[in-house]
Amino acid sequence: MKISIMEKVFEETKDALFLIDGNTCIRQNKAANDLASSYLLPLEKVLEIAKGEGCMLHSTMEKCLDCEVRADWDQAAFPLVLENLKGGQEQFSGSYTMIDQRKTLLSIRRLAVEDRLQQVIQNKRLIEYVNQAHENERRVLSQELHDGLAQSIYSLMLETRQLKWCQQTEDLSIKLQKIDEDFVALLGEVKQLAMDLRPTALDDLGLIPAIETLLHRLTETTGVVIHFIPMIENKRFPDRVETITYRVLQESVMNSIKHAIVDELFVTLSEQAAHLVLTVRDHGKGFDIQKVTEFSQGLGLLNMQERAESIGGHLTVHSEKSEGTVVTLRLPIQWEVLK
Repeated sequence: MKISIMEKVFEETKDALFLIDGNTCIRQNKAANDLASSYLLPLEKVLEIAKGEGCMLHSTMEKCLDCEVRADWDQAAFPLVLENLKGGQEQFSGSYTMIDQRKTLLSIRRLAVEDRLQQVIQNKRLIEYVNQAHENERRVLSQELHDGLAQSIYSLMLETRQLKWCQQTEDLSIKLQKIDEDFVALLGEVKQLAMDLRPTALDDLGLIPAIETLLHRLTETTGVVIHFIPMIENKRFPDRVETITYRVLQESVMNSIKHAIVDELFVTLSEQAAHLVLTVRDHGKGFDIQKVTEFSQGLGLLNMQERAESIGGHLTVHSEKSEGTVVTLRLPIQWEVLK
């Protein structure tokens, strides 16, 4: 029987190829046979991974947030970890292609040494960036403590020392009243600093109430009207999802207030295709994204992007001069049941 050119290519290609009908493998090439004989290859699980429905490393998707196999990959090239017969783990790259309504082609190949080296370099750069971000946060906190709390405490200390020189009862009463007011202001500074470090509403009440509290406070302090439209009910999300969403919102809103020259903003929070989607929109003066990306980090765009990508999310910024800016954050949802 004569073998066609396509069949010959299928058999001799170096990638492991599996022809799938429904969820059943109806044909595989020599490389696929070699792969199956050298590695634990539960095909049903691999197909779940290819479709974004499962994880090779964990039994449930709730545990799959930071592992090598994430839930938001591209089917044209998704990461895969297989266990060899000695119990070691090796990284592969897979692709999943629709042929017709029933048949699909699954392709698996071992990552080249260069690809693994590039991944190590990328991880190293990410660690360096995170460390630098921590240092920057410590620097800001140190400055806040020195210029804010320390100066307020020193001022109160001087006012308290002056009490012993006060001769008249009326003057003493006025100065005590002034010291009491300064203590109230100092307490407000401490509470504000604590809220900036970690908003208690985020831990106690959840993401939507924390956002409402933040936006209400910013409206009071800046005069900018911020319209918040939550299109989901008040549910709890994993801690990192809530924290990243809150911080990106905080950064985006402050950017619009500082740079866009607007008197109102629009914020929406929704769920789309198993992702939590946050949008911050203004109709301000806009900016040139390319110039900001190349020459400035003043808007914190890199920081927001790195936060999103740290858990497999994605951040997009669309801006046009005189038209405004739209920041969109997409984070994969990992539902948690909180009792």
